[in-house]
Amino acid sequence: MAFLLGKVMDLLLTTDEDLQVDPNVKLWDLKVDVNGNIAICEAPYSIAQQAANEIKLFEGEGWYDRSQGTPHFAQILGINSNLGLIRNILLARVNGVDNVMRSDIDMYIDSSRVLHGNIFITSNSGETINVVY
Repeated sequence: MAFLLGKVMDLLLTTDEDLQVDPNVKLWDLKVDVNGNIAICEAPYSIAQQAANEIKLFEGEGWYDRSQGTPHFAQILGINSNLGLIRNILLARVNGVDNVMRSDIDMYIDSSRVLHGNIFITSNSGETINVVY
Protein backbone atom coordinates (compact mmCIF):
# COMPACT_ATOMS: atom_id res chain seq x y z
CA MET A 1 0.00 0.00 0.00
CA ALA A 2 2.77 2.45 0.94
CA PHE A 3 4.58 1.74 -2.33
CA LEU A 4 1.40 2.43 -4.28
CA LEU A 5 0.82 5.70 -2.43
CA GLY A 6 4.37 6.79 -3.28
CA LYS A 7 3.82 6.07 -6.97
CA VAL A 8 0.51 7.97 -6.95
CA MET A 9 2.20 10.99 -5.33
CA ASP A 10 4.95 10.85 -8.00
CA LEU A 11 2.22 11.13 -10.65
CA LEU A 12 0.37 13.97 -8.92
CA LEU A 13 3.34 16.21 -8.06
CA THR A 14 5.68 17.82 -10.55
CA THR A 15 9.38 18.26 -9.75
CA ASP A 16 8.59 21.86 -8.77
CA GLU A 17 6.01 20.77 -6.17
CA ASP A 18 6.17 19.00 -2.83
CA LEU A 19 3.88 18.20 0.05
CA GLN A 20 4.30 21.15 2.38
CA VAL A 21 5.52 20.46 5.89
CA ASP A 22 5.36 22.85 8.80
CA PRO A 23 8.94 23.70 9.89
CA ASN A 24 7.60 25.16 13.15
CA VAL A 25 6.43 21.72 14.27
CA LYS A 26 9.25 19.65 15.75
CA LEU A 27 8.46 16.58 13.66
CA TRP A 28 7.84 18.45 10.39
CA ASP A 29 4.17 17.51 10.26
CA LEU A 30 2.18 18.02 7.05
CA LYS A 31 0.37 21.33 6.70
CA VAL A 32 -3.20 21.67 5.54
CA ASP A 33 -4.58 24.38 3.28
CA VAL A 34 -7.62 26.55 3.99
CA ASN A 35 -9.90 23.78 2.65
CA GLY A 36 -8.43 21.14 4.96
CA ASN A 37 -6.49 19.39 2.18
CA ILE A 38 -2.81 18.50 2.42
CA ALA A 39 -0.96 21.66 1.37
CA ILE A 40 1.34 21.60 -1.64
CA CYS A 41 4.23 24.02 -2.07
CA GLU A 42 6.00 25.09 -5.24
CA ALA A 43 9.48 26.32 -6.08
CA PRO A 44 11.44 27.98 -4.57
CA TYR A 45 9.99 26.81 -1.24
CA SER A 46 9.76 23.18 -2.42
CA ILE A 47 13.45 23.19 -3.42
CA ALA A 48 14.47 24.58 -0.01
CA GLN A 49 12.27 22.04 1.75
CA GLN A 50 13.70 19.13 -0.26
CA ALA A 51 17.28 20.30 0.42
CA ALA A 52 16.59 20.59 4.16
CA ASN A 53 15.03 17.14 4.11
CA GLU A 54 18.09 15.61 2.45
CA ILE A 55 20.28 17.01 5.25
CA LYS A 56 17.95 16.05 8.12
CA LEU A 57 17.16 12.57 6.79
CA PHE A 58 19.57 9.87 7.90
CA GLU A 59 20.90 7.72 5.05
CA GLY A 60 18.86 4.56 4.59
CA GLU A 61 15.78 5.91 6.37
CA GLY A 62 13.94 7.18 3.29
CA TRP A 63 10.58 5.46 3.10
CA TYR A 64 10.43 5.12 -0.69
CA ASP A 65 14.10 5.58 -1.59
CA ARG A 66 16.72 4.29 0.84
CA SER A 67 19.51 6.04 -1.11
CA GLN A 68 18.26 9.41 0.11
CA GLY A 69 19.66 11.10 3.17
CA THR A 70 22.96 12.04 4.75
CA PRO A 71 25.42 9.40 6.08
CA HIS A 72 25.37 10.86 9.59
CA PHE A 73 26.30 7.58 11.33
CA ALA A 74 28.72 6.31 8.71
CA GLN A 75 30.76 9.46 8.12
CA ILE A 76 29.86 12.29 10.51
CA LEU A 77 28.68 11.37 14.03
CA GLY A 78 31.06 9.63 16.42
CA ILE A 79 33.92 9.98 13.98
CA ASN A 80 36.63 12.61 14.04
CA SER A 81 35.26 14.31 10.94
CA ASN A 82 36.61 17.63 9.80
CA LEU A 83 34.46 20.51 8.59
CA GLY A 84 35.68 20.08 5.02
CA LEU A 85 34.38 16.52 4.87
CA ILE A 86 31.05 17.48 6.43
CA ARG A 87 30.75 20.42 4.01
CA ASN A 88 31.37 18.18 0.99
CA ILE A 89 28.86 15.55 2.19
CA LEU A 90 26.13 18.15 2.77
CA LEU A 91 26.77 19.88 -0.57
CA ALA A 92 26.62 16.55 -2.40
CA ARG A 93 23.23 15.82 -0.83
CA VAL A 94 21.85 19.28 -1.68
CA ASN A 95 23.24 19.22 -5.23
CA GLY A 96 21.37 15.94 -5.79
CA VAL A 97 17.99 17.61 -5.23
CA ASP A 98 15.84 18.17 -8.34
CA ASN A 99 16.15 21.66 -9.85
CA VAL A 100 19.36 22.54 -7.95
CA MET A 101 22.01 23.86 -10.32
CA ARG A 102 24.65 24.46 -7.63
CA SER A 103 24.97 25.24 -3.96
CA ASP A 104 27.41 26.61 -1.43
CA ILE A 105 27.49 26.40 2.33
CA ASP A 106 28.60 28.62 5.19
CA MET A 107 28.79 26.73 8.47
CA TYR A 108 30.17 27.00 11.98
CA ILE A 109 30.19 25.06 15.24
CA ASP A 110 29.00 26.93 18.34
CA SER A 111 30.36 26.59 21.89
CA SER A 112 27.96 23.69 22.54
CA ARG A 113 29.44 21.80 19.56
CA VAL A 114 26.27 22.24 17.48
CA LEU A 115 26.70 22.69 13.74
CA HIS A 116 24.85 25.67 12.24
CA GLY A 117 24.92 27.30 8.87
CA ASN A 118 23.36 28.58 5.69
CA ILE A 119 23.07 26.78 2.40
CA PHE A 120 22.90 29.02 -0.63
CA ILE A 121 21.17 27.27 -3.53
CA THR A 122 20.98 28.40 -7.13
CA SER A 123 18.04 26.74 -8.84
CA ASN A 124 17.98 25.70 -12.49
CA SER A 125 15.91 28.83 -13.15
CA GLY A 126 18.69 31.01 -11.66
CA GLU A 127 16.85 31.88 -8.44
CA THR A 128 18.87 32.04 -5.21
CA ILE A 129 17.42 30.19 -2.21
CA ASN A 130 18.75 30.32 1.35
CA VAL A 131 18.28 27.37 3.73
CA VAL A 132 19.22 27.93 7.37
CA TYR A 133 20.05 24.92 9.53
